[in-house]
Amino acid sequence: MTDQPPTPGHDDPKPTPPDAPAAGTPADQDGPIDLEPLDQPARGKPKIDAPGLIDDFDEDADFESDPEVERVVRGIPVEKTGPSGVEQVKSVFKPTGEPLCESVAWKVPGITGAAISLLAAVLAGVYADHSNWAYVLRTIYWAVLHSATGLGALVLSTFLLGRRVGSFEGAAARMLLAVSLYLAVYSLDLDIVSSGKLEEVILAAAAYFGGLVVAFRLAPRDAAVIGAAHFGVVMLLVLGGMLHKVILTGGAA
Repeated sequence: MTDQPPTPGHDDPKPTPPDAPAAGTPADQDGPIDLEPLDQPARGKPKIDAPGLIDDFDEDADFESDPEVERVVRGIPVEKTGPSGVEQVKSVFKPTGEPLCESVAWKVPGITGAAISLLAAVLAGVYADHSNWAYVLRTIYWAVLHSATGLGALVLSTFLLGRRVGSFEGAAARMLLAVSLYLAVYSLDLDIVSSGKLEEVILAAAAYFGGLVVAFRLAPRDAAVIGAAHFGVVMLLVLGGMLHKVILTGGAA
């Protein structure tokens, strides 16, 4: 008996679908996807006695004014947490250590220095070989000039010593006193060792150094630093005069 092909009109058997997984169980990768939602977590119940969100809100609070502007208008100082960059730069150019000149009194050292400078001018005119008045005027000019250069050297020394000037009036008067002591001794004609000015320069420097220590009440080390700075400033002026002389000589030649 041979197999006969299915005749049209007869229903073919339909494949039976696979069993669907139970709800809440993970679906097989090859099976249908479970679309039933999982159980949702239970929601918390609000407490009746819980505080409200705006219970601590200040109804009188002013939200229109700027606290920064109010602080400036009322002049309220701002608390600083640390030095700014500008303040750090200022601190370098404005030392805040102990003052070199604590006393603000300037009349006594100033008058004394002026009197000694006049004495130095008279001595310079007496011991001059010629042009007596020129020596007198030059000594007075030196007293004023090198008092100013000494004050500049004093400012320069504040960076080297980590101190501040203090009273500028008192410092200028005391520098005039020290410079006048130098000029008074320099104007002498001692001729102890030689006929030149070697011994006068050495003794005048000692008088200047003593004037700094006594007038400013400085330690010898601080006075030496100020004296070295003063000498450097004077040498710069001398160098400038020498260069100017060379220029004039070259132009004349």
